[in-house]
Amino acid sequence: MRLIDVSFGRVFVDFCCLYFYFAVMKKLQLLFLALLILAMVSCKLDGENYSRYYEFVNIDETIMQDSATVGDTVGIFVRAGAPNGCWSDLVINYYPFNDTIYLINSVGFYESYDGICPEIYVTKDSTFKFIADSAGTFIFASQSRTKPAKFDTLVVVDQR
Repeated sequence: MRLIDVSFGRVFVDFCCLYFYFAVMKKLQLLFLALLILAMVSCKLDGENYSRYYEFVNIDETIMQDSATVGDTVGIFVRAGAPNGCWSDLVINYYPFNDTIYLINSVGFYESYDGICPEIYVTKDSTFKFIADSAGTFIFASQSRTKPAKFDTLVVVDQR
């Protein structure tokens, strides 16, 4: 008779442990998982609509002379602009495409929280030097984001 009591008690203890595990621990795990998912979904560090990227901006003005002689240094003034205060760090690029065509463009950094931007026009000025080392016609193409490309021509002649 004593053997039956001991095994019944052991079965009862095992049943209580299993019940506690399934009834309480599983619910705690599900509750913890639900809280973790809720925290990840509801926590946005960067605002509702956060945007951050680099993009081309407009070249507003390119000023240069239209003729030179071989050996002259020609100054090329360039002004780039971006439409609002979410733009910063404008960089104006000037580089050769081939022997007679040179490209001018500008890139800026855009960062906005919820699409709210200060109403200012952001500009950057730069001056480049072109050394006319041979006679010919050189084309300078100013590429913009929202405007058509503007072409300036420099005619370089031999010294007389």
